Parts: sequence; structure tokens; C-alpha cells
Amino acid sequence: MKKFASLFFLLLVLLPFFSFGQEEDPKWSRLSNLTPKEELEIFREAYPWCQFELDYDGKIKDWLLTVRSYNKASVFCRAEGLYLPKEQLANRGHYWRVIYRYGRTLEDPANFSEERKRMIREYSSTENRKTGAVSSKFIFDAIYDCRTRADTESHLRSMTLWNKPVNMHRQVGKLLDKVEAKVFALAKKDREVAGFLKTLSRCYGYNWRQIRDSPTRSFHSYGIAVDILPKNWGNKIVYWGYEKQKGNKDWMLIPLKARWMPPAAVIKAFEDEGFIWGGRWAIWDNMHFEYHPELLIAERLCGDKLR
Repeated sequence: MKKFASLFFLLLVLLPFFSFGQEEDPKWSRLSNLTPKEELEIFREAYPWCQFELDYDGKIKDWLLTVRSYNKASVFCRAEGLYLPKEQLANRGHYWRVIYRYGRTLEDPANFSEERKRMIREYSSTENRKTGAVSSKFIFDAIYDCRTRADTESHLRSMTLWNKPVNMHRQVGKLLDKVEAKVFALAKKDREVAGFLKTLSRCYGYNWRQIRDSPTRSFHSYGIAVDILPKNWGNKIVYWGYEKQKGNKDWMLIPLKARWMPPAAVIKAFEDEGFIWGGRWAIWDNMHFEYHPELLIAERLCGDKLR
């Protein structure tokens, strides 16, 4: 037990260092194939507590999206899907677009090409952490009213997820309640799901922090991400960064069977409620779920246009 506690503490220390973007391959994510009006409808469906208005600005030759949430209004330049404040337009090359393809297929590392391995190593390098592109989170500051720590913590809800305490943004907590109920119901007839619940150690939600060596905040600092930790990590590997820190340069080649994963039915319960799973990323984080309904709605409405 002491060994697990030490490992868990180490993981919490390392998380700010190793938490990266939320997509499969950020290099192709700079531009959007969606139209401004398609993105507008996706945002409206994804975040019903907000109001979204779209207008064209002839002076800057771009669309402006106004987001009204919690009695505050923010305006973003569409910037081909990056949704940036005007003062960030000069830095557009530093950001990924907001809506991108959420890949559902787990890649088998046994099939990785040398180019694929090189790309993953480059993306996870210290240099890329310092200078590489980061997710554009400005629109989420407005949607969740999370521009400051005080603002964020005013919207937090202390709750439990499968009897484990966790703090989440209230809007996301409502959806976690639904995930919890679905999984409890599944556990009554599915032995794998029942076993999953028995092996849970704790859940890790809100934590105000930035990613080390990067100007961007973790989605944990919005209260919209949750980590689900099994006892003894299920005697498997849950997170790429811990392996890299141990000196394993080929961490991306760890077989899928050697990685701890929630049951497929649990992953589906999360995705059905708008959460994406970190186990589907090339830089995998198998304990991690983030609330991004815009990605799943875009997949349903415009899947053939996403890349």
C-alpha cells in the first residue's frame, strides 16, 4: 500500500509535466474543413447553457463568435477554427483548432512505422513541450467562466463518482452523474464492469495548474477532466509519461494488452455523455476522460469533413 501511495504521489507530481494535447496527431490540426455555420451549430448543441452568435467582420475579413455565458460576453475571431481573441491572432501558429476528429480506433503499436514512432517521440519531447503548439482554450474560458482561479472555483461541485470524492465543474458534474448511473446499472449484469468498480482506488478531478513549460492550462484546471485510478494500477501501465520518466524510450510500443483500460462498456458510457477518452490518443493517458461534446457532435454531424 505504501508503494502504491508513493507511486500515486509521483504521478501527481509528474502530471503537469507530461499532460499534453487532446488529439491524435496535432500536426494536421491547424485548419478546419467545417464551415463557420456548421461550427456554430455544433457549439450550440454542445453547450446549451451558453448563447453563441456569429457575425462577419469585413475589416479583419473573418468571422467573429460571441459567447455569452454566466452573464458575461466574450468575442473570438474564428481564425479557421482556432477561436482566438484578437490579441492572439499574431500567434495563431501556436495553437491547435478547437474542433477536430476524435479517433475511435486504438492503434496497435506493433504496426507503427518508423515515421510514426519518430513523430510521437518528437511530439513528446522536452523541446516540443516548450515551443510546440498547444490546444486553443480561450473559448472554454468563456464557456465555463473559468478565466481565473476564483471564477473557476465558484462553479465547482463536490461530488462522488462511484463512491470516490471528486470536485468538478457543475455543468460537467451533471453528466458524470449520468455516467455513474449507467455504469452502476451495467455492473449488475456485466462481470467485467462489476470488477472495474471493485478495483477503483480513487478519482482525480479539479486541480488548478498549468502544464509545465507551457502557457496553457490543463483541462483539470477547468474541472472538466477526471482521472480514474485503479488499485495498484491494475498491475498494468496507465500513463505514457510515467514510463518515459523511468527511461523507457520505446514507451509508445507498449502493447495494448499491457496497458490498463476501463472496460469498453465504461468507455462507451463516458463517450455517450460527451466525454472523450485519453486512451485513444497517441500520447495515451488511459485513466483520463475529458468533457468535449463538441467533438462527438462534430463526428455525428460532419464526420466526413473532419481530418
